[in-house]
Amino acid sequence: MISNQWYPICLSHELRRRPLGLARMGRRLVAWRDGDGRAVVMDERCPHRGAARSDGRVRDGQLECPWHGFRFDAEGACRRIPCEGPDAKISAGLSTPAYPTREANGLLWLFWCAEVSEAVPAGSLPEIPWFEEFREPSRSEASAAIDWPMNYVRSIESNFDVHHFPFVHGSVLPGMGERIDPLEVEVEGTSIRTRGQLRRQGRERGLAFEIDFEAPSLTRLAFQGFSFIVADCPVDEHNTRRHAIYRQSWLDVPLLGRFLTWSFMMLDWKWLQNRQDLKIALGQRPAAPDLAVEHLVHADAGTAAYRKLRHDLLRKAGVEVQKPQ
Repeated sequence: MISNQWYPICLSHELRRRPLGLARMGRRLVAWRDGDGRAVVMDERCPHRGAARSDGRVRDGQLECPWHGFRFDAEGACRRIPCEGPDAKISAGLSTPAYPTREANGLLWLFWCAEVSEAVPAGSLPEIPWFEEFREPSRSEASAAIDWPMNYVRSIESNFDVHHFPFVHGSVLPGMGERIDPLEVEVEGTSIRTRGQLRRQGRERGLAFEIDFEAPSLTRLAFQGFSFIVADCPVDEHNTRRHAIYRQSWLDVPLLGRFLTWSFMMLDWKWLQNRQDLKIALGQRPAAPDLAVEHLVHADAGTAAYRKLRHDLLRKAGVEVQKPQ
Protein backbone atom coordinates (compact mmCIF):
# COMPACT_ATOMS: atom_id res chain seq x y z
CA MET A 1 0.00 0.00 0.00
CA ILE A 2 1.28 3.43 -0.93
CA SER A 3 1.24 5.95 1.92
CA ASN A 4 -0.08 9.51 1.71
CA GLN A 5 -2.73 8.67 -0.88
CA TRP A 6 -6.55 8.71 -1.00
CA TYR A 7 -8.25 5.31 -0.94
CA PRO A 8 -12.00 4.63 -1.43
CA ILE A 9 -13.12 2.61 1.58
CA CYS A 10 -16.85 2.29 0.88
CA LEU A 11 -19.78 3.67 -1.11
CA SER A 12 -21.25 6.74 0.60
CA HIS A 13 -24.71 5.21 0.88
CA GLU A 14 -23.29 2.24 2.80
CA LEU A 15 -22.59 4.55 5.76
CA ARG A 16 -25.91 5.41 7.38
CA ARG A 17 -26.90 6.19 10.97
CA ARG A 18 -25.23 3.28 12.70
CA PRO A 19 -21.43 2.86 12.96
CA LEU A 20 -19.97 0.74 10.19
CA GLY A 21 -17.13 -1.70 10.81
CA LEU A 22 -14.65 -1.95 7.94
CA ALA A 23 -11.61 -4.09 7.29
CA ARG A 24 -9.35 -1.88 5.19
CA MET A 25 -5.62 -1.25 4.78
CA GLY A 26 -4.84 -4.26 6.95
CA ARG A 27 -6.71 -2.75 9.92
CA ARG A 28 -10.11 -2.80 11.53
CA LEU A 29 -11.76 0.61 11.19
CA VAL A 30 -15.06 2.15 12.26
CA ALA A 31 -16.86 4.74 10.15
CA TRP A 32 -19.70 6.83 11.58
CA ARG A 33 -21.51 10.15 11.10
CA ASP A 34 -21.35 12.96 13.65
CA GLY A 35 -24.20 15.27 14.60
CA ASP A 36 -23.82 17.22 11.35
CA GLY A 37 -23.83 14.08 9.21
CA ARG A 38 -20.12 14.28 8.42
CA ALA A 39 -18.26 11.00 7.99
CA VAL A 40 -15.63 10.09 10.58
CA VAL A 41 -13.18 7.17 10.38
CA MET A 42 -10.94 5.91 13.18
CA ASP A 43 -9.53 2.63 14.46
CA GLU A 44 -12.32 0.30 15.52
CA ARG A 45 -10.65 -0.76 18.77
CA CYS A 46 -11.72 1.16 21.86
CA PRO A 47 -8.58 2.36 23.69
CA HIS A 48 -10.18 1.47 27.04
CA ARG A 49 -10.62 -2.32 26.87
CA GLY A 50 -10.36 -3.09 23.15
CA ALA A 51 -14.06 -3.47 22.32
CA ALA A 52 -15.24 -3.09 18.72
CA ARG A 53 -16.74 0.39 18.62
CA SER A 54 -18.61 -0.52 15.42
CA ASP A 55 -21.01 -2.41 17.71
CA GLY A 56 -21.79 0.84 19.54
CA ARG A 57 -23.99 3.74 18.54
CA VAL A 58 -23.87 7.47 17.91
CA ARG A 59 -25.31 9.59 20.74
CA ASP A 60 -25.32 13.39 20.81
CA GLY A 61 -23.03 13.42 17.77
CA GLN A 62 -20.40 11.22 19.44
CA LEU A 63 -19.43 7.58 19.05
CA GLU A 64 -20.37 5.53 22.12
CA CYS A 65 -18.52 2.31 22.93
CA PRO A 66 -20.95 -0.60 23.45
CA TRP A 67 -19.13 -2.02 26.49
CA HIS A 68 -18.78 0.82 28.99
CA GLY A 69 -20.34 3.81 27.23
CA PHE A 70 -17.15 5.81 26.71
CA ARG A 71 -17.82 8.49 24.10
CA PHE A 72 -15.53 9.90 21.40
CA ASP A 73 -15.93 13.04 19.32
CA ALA A 74 -15.22 13.54 15.61
CA GLU A 75 -11.54 14.30 16.31
CA GLY A 76 -11.17 11.08 18.29
CA ALA A 77 -10.94 12.62 21.77
CA CYS A 78 -12.66 10.78 24.62
CA ARG A 79 -15.37 13.08 26.04
CA ARG A 80 -17.29 10.95 28.52
CA ILE A 81 -16.47 8.18 31.02
CA PRO A 82 -19.78 7.27 32.71
CA CYS A 83 -18.20 5.16 35.47
CA GLU A 84 -16.03 8.10 36.62
CA GLY A 85 -18.72 10.76 36.70
CA PRO A 86 -19.14 14.04 34.78
CA ASP A 87 -16.12 15.75 36.39
CA ALA A 88 -13.61 13.00 35.65
CA LYS A 89 -10.22 14.01 34.28
CA ILE A 90 -9.85 12.14 31.00
CA SER A 91 -6.42 10.80 30.08
CA ALA A 92 -5.01 11.75 26.69
CA GLY A 93 -4.27 8.05 26.22
CA LEU A 94 -7.96 7.48 25.64
CA SER A 95 -7.89 9.55 22.44
CA THR A 96 -7.77 7.81 19.06
CA PRO A 97 -7.11 10.34 16.28
CA ALA A 98 -9.47 10.25 13.31
CA TYR A 99 -8.17 9.67 9.79
CA PRO A 100 -8.52 12.46 7.22
CA THR A 101 -11.77 11.60 5.47
CA ARG A 102 -13.82 13.04 2.62
CA GLU A 103 -16.95 12.13 0.71
CA ALA A 104 -16.85 12.70 -3.03
CA ASN A 105 -18.30 11.16 -6.19
CA GLY A 106 -20.46 8.68 -4.28
CA LEU A 107 -17.54 7.26 -2.29
CA LEU A 108 -16.08 7.67 1.17
CA TRP A 109 -12.34 8.31 0.93
CA LEU A 110 -9.62 7.83 3.54
CA PHE A 111 -6.21 9.49 3.32
CA TRP A 112 -3.85 6.69 4.27
CA CYS A 113 -0.60 7.22 6.14
CA ALA A 114 1.56 4.77 8.07
CA GLU A 115 0.32 6.17 11.37
CA VAL A 116 -2.74 8.38 11.73
CA SER A 117 -0.74 10.73 13.93
CA GLU A 118 1.49 11.43 10.92
CA ALA A 119 -1.39 12.69 8.79
CA VAL A 120 -0.72 15.97 7.04
CA PRO A 121 -2.89 19.00 7.90
CA ALA A 122 -6.26 19.00 6.16
CA GLY A 123 -5.44 22.16 4.21
CA SER A 124 -2.45 20.54 2.53
CA LEU A 125 -4.08 17.29 1.47
CA PRO A 126 -3.95 16.52 -2.27
CA GLU A 127 -7.05 16.44 -4.44
CA ILE A 128 -9.00 13.22 -4.62
CA PRO A 129 -8.27 11.52 -7.98
CA TRP A 130 -11.19 11.32 -10.40
CA PHE A 131 -12.11 11.40 -14.09
CA GLU A 132 -13.73 14.37 -15.83
CA GLU A 133 -16.30 12.21 -17.60
CA PHE A 134 -17.76 11.20 -14.23
CA ARG A 135 -17.72 14.56 -12.45
CA GLU A 136 -21.19 15.65 -13.55
CA PRO A 137 -24.25 13.70 -12.29
CA SER A 138 -25.81 11.23 -14.72
CA ARG A 139 -29.36 9.93 -15.05
CA SER A 140 -28.04 6.56 -16.23
CA GLU A 141 -25.65 5.67 -13.43
CA ALA A 142 -25.49 2.50 -11.35
CA SER A 143 -23.03 1.49 -8.64
CA ALA A 144 -22.02 -1.65 -6.79
CA ALA A 145 -19.36 -2.99 -4.44
CA ILE A 146 -17.90 -6.44 -4.04
CA ASP A 147 -15.15 -8.19 -2.08
CA TRP A 148 -12.51 -10.07 -4.03
CA PRO A 149 -10.42 -12.65 -2.14
CA MET A 150 -7.27 -11.68 -4.00
CA ASN A 151 -4.26 -9.40 -3.62
CA TYR A 152 -4.87 -5.70 -4.16
CA VAL A 153 -2.16 -5.32 -6.81
CA ARG A 154 -3.47 -8.34 -8.72
CA SER A 155 -6.94 -6.80 -8.63
CA ILE A 156 -5.75 -3.52 -10.17
CA GLU A 157 -3.65 -5.30 -12.78
CA SER A 158 -6.74 -7.21 -13.92
CA ASN A 159 -8.25 -3.90 -15.05
CA PHE A 160 -5.56 -3.53 -17.72
CA ASP A 161 -6.01 -7.05 -19.07
CA VAL A 162 -8.22 -7.08 -22.18
CA HIS A 163 -6.68 -9.92 -24.21
CA HIS A 164 -8.22 -12.54 -21.90
CA PHE A 165 -11.73 -11.65 -23.15
CA PRO A 166 -12.09 -14.27 -25.93
CA PHE A 167 -10.77 -17.07 -23.71
CA VAL A 168 -12.52 -16.33 -20.41
CA HIS A 169 -15.71 -14.67 -21.65
CA GLY A 170 -16.18 -16.40 -25.02
CA SER A 171 -19.25 -18.30 -23.80
CA VAL A 172 -21.05 -15.04 -23.00
CA LEU A 173 -19.48 -12.77 -25.65
CA PRO A 174 -18.79 -15.04 -28.66
CA GLY A 175 -16.95 -14.01 -31.80
CA MET A 176 -14.39 -11.72 -30.20
CA GLY A 177 -10.93 -11.32 -31.70
CA GLU A 178 -7.75 -12.46 -30.01
CA ARG A 179 -5.20 -9.86 -31.10
CA ILE A 180 -4.47 -6.55 -29.38
CA ASP A 181 -3.53 -4.15 -32.18
CA PRO A 182 -3.02 -1.23 -32.09
CA LEU A 183 -2.07 -0.48 -28.46
CA GLU A 184 -0.87 2.86 -27.10
CA VAL A 185 0.13 3.52 -23.50
CA GLU A 186 1.07 6.96 -22.18
CA VAL A 187 2.21 7.83 -18.66
CA GLU A 188 2.06 11.36 -17.31
CA GLY A 189 2.76 11.99 -13.64
CA THR A 190 0.58 9.55 -11.68
CA SER A 191 -1.76 8.87 -14.63
CA ILE A 192 -1.72 6.08 -17.21
CA ARG A 193 -3.66 6.40 -20.48
CA THR A 194 -4.24 3.24 -22.56
CA ARG A 195 -5.95 3.07 -25.98
CA GLY A 196 -6.27 -0.08 -28.05
CA GLN A 197 -8.34 -2.51 -30.05
CA LEU A 198 -9.10 -6.20 -29.67
CA ARG A 199 -9.61 -7.61 -33.17
CA ARG A 200 -9.49 -10.72 -35.26
CA GLN A 201 -6.37 -11.40 -37.28
CA GLY A 202 -6.79 -10.01 -40.79
CA ARG A 203 -9.51 -7.53 -39.83
CA GLU A 204 -8.90 -3.82 -39.38
CA ARG A 205 -11.61 -3.16 -36.82
CA GLY A 206 -12.63 -4.83 -33.59
CA LEU A 207 -13.50 -3.94 -30.01
CA ALA A 208 -12.04 -0.52 -29.21
CA PHE A 209 -11.22 0.13 -25.57
CA GLU A 210 -9.93 2.88 -23.30
CA ILE A 211 -8.31 2.27 -19.93
CA ASP A 212 -7.25 5.21 -17.77
CA PHE A 213 -5.62 4.92 -14.37
CA GLU A 214 -5.10 7.43 -11.57
CA ALA A 215 -2.83 6.41 -8.70
CA PRO A 216 -3.13 4.79 -6.33
CA SER A 217 -6.20 2.72 -7.22
CA LEU A 218 -8.68 4.33 -9.62
CA THR A 219 -9.36 2.87 -13.09
CA ARG A 220 -11.73 4.02 -15.85
CA LEU A 221 -12.68 1.55 -18.59
CA ALA A 222 -14.71 2.34 -21.72
CA PHE A 223 -16.06 0.00 -24.41
CA GLN A 224 -18.26 1.36 -27.22
CA GLY A 225 -20.97 3.25 -25.38
CA PHE A 226 -20.38 1.90 -21.88
CA SER A 227 -17.88 3.21 -19.37
CA PHE A 228 -17.26 2.47 -15.73
CA ILE A 229 -14.90 3.26 -12.88
CA VAL A 230 -13.38 0.62 -10.64
CA ALA A 231 -12.07 1.99 -7.35
CA ASP A 232 -10.02 -0.68 -5.58
CA CYS A 233 -9.17 -0.61 -1.89
CA PRO A 234 -6.95 -3.11 -0.06
CA VAL A 235 -8.59 -5.00 2.79
CA ASP A 236 -5.42 -6.89 3.66
CA GLU A 237 -2.68 -8.73 1.81
CA HIS A 238 -5.11 -11.30 0.43
CA ASN A 239 -8.39 -9.39 -0.05
CA THR A 240 -9.62 -6.33 -1.95
CA ARG A 241 -12.81 -4.28 -1.80
CA ARG A 242 -13.88 -3.22 -5.30
CA HIS A 243 -16.27 -0.32 -5.92
CA ALA A 244 -17.76 0.26 -9.36
CA ILE A 245 -19.73 3.09 -10.98
CA TYR A 246 -21.23 2.40 -14.42
CA ARG A 247 -22.62 4.68 -17.14
CA GLN A 248 -23.83 4.28 -20.72
CA SER A 249 -24.31 6.80 -23.54
CA TRP A 250 -26.78 4.89 -25.71
CA LEU A 251 -30.04 5.81 -23.98
CA ASP A 252 -30.49 9.15 -22.20
CA VAL A 253 -33.89 8.44 -20.65
CA PRO A 254 -34.01 8.46 -16.81
CA LEU A 255 -35.68 5.14 -16.01
CA LEU A 256 -34.86 3.16 -19.14
CA GLY A 257 -31.32 4.53 -19.26
CA ARG A 258 -30.64 3.55 -15.68
CA PHE A 259 -32.15 0.11 -16.24
CA LEU A 260 -29.89 -0.41 -19.26
CA THR A 261 -26.86 0.64 -17.21
CA TRP A 262 -27.91 -1.60 -14.33
CA SER A 263 -28.36 -4.56 -16.73
CA PHE A 264 -24.89 -4.07 -18.18
CA MET A 265 -23.45 -3.71 -14.69
CA MET A 266 -25.04 -6.97 -13.56
CA LEU A 267 -23.72 -8.78 -16.62
CA ASP A 268 -20.20 -7.44 -16.24
CA TRP A 269 -19.81 -7.05 -12.48
CA LYS A 270 -21.76 -10.04 -11.21
CA TRP A 271 -21.19 -12.54 -14.02
CA LEU A 272 -18.17 -11.72 -16.20
CA GLN A 273 -15.97 -10.47 -13.38
CA ASN A 274 -17.16 -12.16 -10.22
CA ARG A 275 -17.80 -15.58 -11.73
CA GLN A 276 -15.54 -15.91 -14.75
CA ASP A 277 -12.61 -13.55 -14.08
CA LEU A 278 -12.31 -14.27 -10.38
CA LYS A 279 -12.20 -18.04 -10.90
CA ILE A 280 -9.14 -17.66 -13.13
CA ALA A 281 -7.53 -14.91 -11.06
CA LEU A 282 -7.64 -17.00 -7.89
CA GLY A 283 -5.53 -19.61 -9.63
CA GLN A 284 -2.64 -17.19 -10.20
CA ARG A 285 0.58 -18.18 -8.48
CA PRO A 286 2.07 -16.59 -6.60
CA ALA A 287 -1.00 -14.87 -5.16
CA ALA A 288 0.87 -11.54 -5.11
CA PRO A 289 2.83 -10.48 -8.21
CA ASP A 290 6.40 -11.73 -8.31
CA LEU A 291 8.29 -9.82 -10.96
CA ALA A 292 11.01 -12.45 -11.09
CA VAL A 293 8.73 -15.22 -12.38
CA GLU A 294 6.35 -13.33 -14.68
CA HIS A 295 7.23 -12.41 -18.25
CA LEU A 296 4.97 -9.77 -19.77
CA VAL A 297 4.33 -9.34 -23.50
CA HIS A 298 3.49 -6.27 -25.55
CA ALA A 299 -0.26 -6.63 -24.91
CA ASP A 300 0.55 -6.26 -21.19
CA ALA A 301 1.96 -2.75 -21.69
CA GLY A 302 -0.70 -1.23 -19.41
CA THR A 303 0.16 -3.65 -16.63
CA ALA A 304 3.85 -2.94 -17.10
CA ALA A 305 3.24 0.81 -16.87
CA TYR A 306 1.24 0.33 -13.67
CA ARG A 307 3.97 -1.78 -12.10
CA LYS A 308 6.60 0.86 -12.87
CA LEU A 309 4.40 3.70 -11.56
CA ARG A 310 3.66 1.79 -8.36
CA HIS A 311 7.33 1.03 -7.92
CA ASP A 312 8.22 4.71 -8.29
CA LEU A 313 5.53 5.82 -5.82
CA LEU A 314 6.62 3.26 -3.24
CA ARG A 315 10.25 4.32 -3.59
CA LYS A 316 9.17 7.93 -3.17
CA ALA A 317 7.38 6.92 0.04
CA GLY A 318 10.59 5.33 1.32
CA VAL A 319 9.67 1.69 0.66
CA GLU A 320 12.25 -0.62 -0.92
CA VAL A 321 10.57 -2.77 -3.57
CA GLN A 322 11.56 -5.11 -6.34
CA LYS A 323 12.31 -3.28 -9.58
CA PRO A 324 9.82 -4.07 -12.40
CA GLN A 325 11.13 -5.71 -15.57
